[in-house]
Amino acid sequence: MNGKIMEQNGSDLAGAKILIVDDNPTNIKVLLGVLEAAGYSILAATSGEKALNIASRAEPELILLDVMMPGLDGYEVCRRLKQDDVTRSIPVIFVTANDQDEGLVAGFEAGGVDYITKPFRSAEVLMRMQTHLRLSRLNQELVRKNQELEETHRRLEDSQSQLIDSLEKELQTAHDMQMGLMPKESPRLEGIDIAGRCIPFNHVGGDFFQYFPLTPNRLVISLADVTGHAMEAAIPVVMFSGIVESQIEIEGTLEELFCRLNRILHKTLDERTYVCFAMAELDITSGFLRVGNSGCPYPYHYSARSREVVELQIDAYPLGIRSETVYQTIETELAPGDRVVFCSDGIIEAANSAQELFGFERTADAVREGCDAGQSASALLDHLIGSVGEFAGDVPQGDDITCVVLHREG
Repeated sequence: MNGKIMEQNGSDLAGAKILIVDDNPTNIKVLLGVLEAAGYSILAATSGEKALNIASRAEPELILLDVMMPGLDGYEVCRRLKQDDVTRSIPVIFVTANDQDEGLVAGFEAGGVDYITKPFRSAEVLMRMQTHLRLSRLNQELVRKNQELEETHRRLEDSQSQLIDSLEKELQTAHDMQMGLMPKESPRLEGIDIAGRCIPFNHVGGDFFQYFPLTPNRLVISLADVTGHAMEAAIPVVMFSGIVESQIEIEGTLEELFCRLNRILHKTLDERTYVCFAMAELDITSGFLRVGNSGCPYPYHYSARSREVVELQIDAYPLGIRSETVYQTIETELAPGDRVVFCSDGIIEAANSAQELFGFERTADAVREGCDAGQSASALLDHLIGSVGEFAGDVPQGDDITCVVLHREG
């Protein structure tokens, strides 16, 4: 899939220590000029052995690693970095002239987070570095917050009142970080009305959604639900959001994207963790919609002409469970006035005091009611979440709730 994500200002990353590894001094010189001009602190190594020594001693924040080198190649260097407690968390971006799928998958399986193709494009190098430096710092901050919370719990008996205040502040910080991974506002596209919301079960959770306006005529919507709750799910969400953002840049079909994501997560996540994931690609001019799904509730399609709600049914294992899973997509056309609603299972599985579930039929009925009333995407989102709240009554929310509404305006 092609497209560009707008490059952000990297001034907050000035001084970050970067290790460049390449057996070709010319390549090092080119990268050195680009990165020093952007304010980074640069280390360099011309072999895999030297790179391992420097990384262990200097602990850079990010490594740009050439693949084809004499002696230890880039894949082996990356594997050894990931086996060392000192260097395991350092993000590695491969630098390669081979952009074939097999080579890219091998790099991700070795532990890399991204790749840059030769010849270099300065803007691309800086954009990819900034993305992964920020994700790495965010991940480190989440881990640190989790450690602080655990330490705070151990001191509960000595300072209970102080603990409560501190806990709320720390969790709010983690909440703000996670919410920062998701859109602050909906994209403004001609003829398209879209709204999304994520309501964590606790301060932080395992749900995530994002929009990717790849071209003026193509919009991609993604929604993910990671197993677990709170910090157990929040850290994999941070990692997964970065992987999706990186992988969506690679040319290919929606089916191929799902397969790549699945292989990466199968190698990366532990056996108890997996990701339910839905993604849809919309041709804005024609209204043609292609949908892939791996474990999320079926999206609901409201037809303005028939005033019926149908489920876009497609089944597959969640990402990360089986490396050989083949993913398929379904296609539909959105007529003017049609809506599509994507949601996590926090809506379907919301319970009331009688232990009844909100369920699929009530969800479809709420979608139909809002659409028949001509509600905008944002209003329909409010109506659906409000219906869940009225049904649950005084029963506390039991899971993360995430929903995205797509409306092709008439």
